[in-house]
Amino acid sequence: MTARAHPFGLFITGLLLAIFSLGLSLYGASQTLDPRFWLQAITAPDLHSIAQLTLHYSTLPRIVTAILVGAGLALAGVLMQLTLRNPAAEPATLGVSSGAFLAMSAASLWAPSLVHSSRTSVALAGAIAASLLVFGLAWRSRFAAQVLLLAGLMTSLYAGSINTLLIMLHGGLIKLFIWGSGSLATQDWSTVLYLMPRLIPACLASLLLVRPIAVLTVSDEAAASLGASPTMIRLAGLSLAVWIASVCVAGVGVIGFVGLAAPEIVRRCGYRRVHEQLLAAPVFGALLLWATDQLFQLLPTASEIPAGAATAFLGAPLLLWLINRRKEIRPILATEIAAASRPLRRQGPMLALVLLAGLIAAGLSLLIGRGLHGWIFTGLSSPEATFFWRGPRMLAAAAAAALISISGCIVQRLTSNPLASPELLGISSGAACGVVVALFVPGVGPAMSIAFSMAGAGTVLSLLLLFGHRKAFAPHDLFMFGIALTTCFSAVVSVLLASGNPRMFDLLRWLNGSTFLARPGDAFILAASAILALAVLPLFSRWLAVLPLGSTTQTALGVPISLSRGLLLGFACMLVGLSVLMIGPLSFVGLMAPHMARMAGFRRPLMEVSAATAIGATLMIFADWLGRILLFPNQLPAGLIATLIAAPYLFLLMSRRP
Repeated sequence: MTARAHPFGLFITGLLLAIFSLGLSLYGASQTLDPRFWLQAITAPDLHSIAQLTLHYSTLPRIVTAILVGAGLALAGVLMQLTLRNPAAEPATLGVSSGAFLAMSAASLWAPSLVHSSRTSVALAGAIAASLLVFGLAWRSRFAAQVLLLAGLMTSLYAGSINTLLIMLHGGLIKLFIWGSGSLATQDWSTVLYLMPRLIPACLASLLLVRPIAVLTVSDEAAASLGASPTMIRLAGLSLAVWIASVCVAGVGVIGFVGLAAPEIVRRCGYRRVHEQLLAAPVFGALLLWATDQLFQLLPTASEIPAGAATAFLGAPLLLWLINRRKEIRPILATEIAAASRPLRRQGPMLALVLLAGLIAAGLSLLIGRGLHGWIFTGLSSPEATFFWRGPRMLAAAAAAALISISGCIVQRLTSNPLASPELLGISSGAACGVVVALFVPGVGPAMSIAFSMAGAGTVLSLLLLFGHRKAFAPHDLFMFGIALTTCFSAVVSVLLASGNPRMFDLLRWLNGSTFLARPGDAFILAASAILALAVLPLFSRWLAVLPLGSTTQTALGVPISLSRGLLLGFACMLVGLSVLMIGPLSFVGLMAPHMARMAGFRRPLMEVSAATAIGATLMIFADWLGRILLFPNQLPAGLIATLIAAPYLFLLMSRRP
């Protein structure tokens, strides 16, 4: 049963939002210039008046830019949602905006003249590349909603990791990073003059797609029966959306969730027809971004908050509400946790082989390095270099990876989803938020940092249990929960970087898993925690074996569903809270190590966890070693290297899964 349209309600909502936005703008303008001089400042500002010049060249262009970008992003979002039949699709959630910004960052380094002469083409190339990757991964699933969103999330995170790598290698790019978080700040009308001739024709062109998209929204079969090609209609709609998103990114950076919020407001008012959504969504998108930007501008300490971060703070709760409300998006990614490979009859030799690989990686890390005169084989002749400088960071990286690998095994068995991990469920981001808070609390030492990290992970755990219990721990909904938390955390990082605090570059380095400051005490604490976790895990072995079989089987076998899930999630969060302190919130070892263990034939819970622990530790030791030698004397964080290695593996995994 379709909802009835409420034109009066939509009009009142839009009018109130417009009045609110205009009121905020007028109040802000009155704080800098007497209203008697507003008309003069708009038409012909006095060149000797700073206040009039500010209103004419900064305030007004900012408002117009917000209106244009908000309308463009809302139109791009509604085009994606209609053509893909996915209410959570928009340029930010599908990775299109991140791809465009990565292209802008790379071109700023290696082809700055190209950015100056044709930034639209640069952003468009990156957006097209990201789109091809996302849609290619979702092709076999016929663009299933959750596959698209997971592919978009992975593409965004991978592009963000590469961007972070560029920033760390070229410190001056940190300003580009702040701008890329969505900056509407301007000092003239150049951004408006750039956006208008590109966005207005695109908005008019979208009207030509009203009838084709209307047929497509019924079904592909209905479109084909009328002689239309569903593929060509999707291609046209998505191409226009990608173009609009590219123009917006090239103009102001990445601003997310406007394309999600505006169409949803329109649909909530009962407007389901294609032409109604295409006309009303841009209007509400313009008003939403205008109001959000002006509201944050008036806050005492928020004048430097990027617009993209502001919309993320408001958009993430909207995404959670949307997930909680929607019933038509069904989880189809949930599969049997067992991999397709045959189980090993004799798992001991294979586990010994995995441990041998770990020892080889440890030997490389301890004994081989680079110096000013090339490669150096330290051997045992220099125990200080081997065991004091390299030993703690190697042990810390291995132990942290072991902890996140154990947590990954638990999460994947708990959700019956081989693509789940602490990183994707937002647990790592919650733990990292706790550590970030600890940085600003006076007198907080390493022990208290662990407590803050666990508190952050525990907070996420509480929300995850509350949210997951209502949704029966559906894998798709848990993924969306993770997307929302990861987005909020990214917004927090953007705000901190925009603050200009010199410690924030060190924060960025830590967030990407830098181990070069690891101390012996930290390493031994993490190693002891990993050993203790492995020792405790046999207590949960029966639960881990039964949980992937479904709630009906669990009940029949006498397993308490709520208690088992709650305890296992709590245990996983404790492990994540410890590991995040060393390798940052994003490494994907918690995703890749358990899957590689199952692919190797380790199917029983305890053997799978043992193998995943060894594989994860080996991967992180190798990543730490690569980060130390690849660009010597510069050092790259081990977590960042692990992410760059793991993401392509995940893409390959998704491409093989129907």
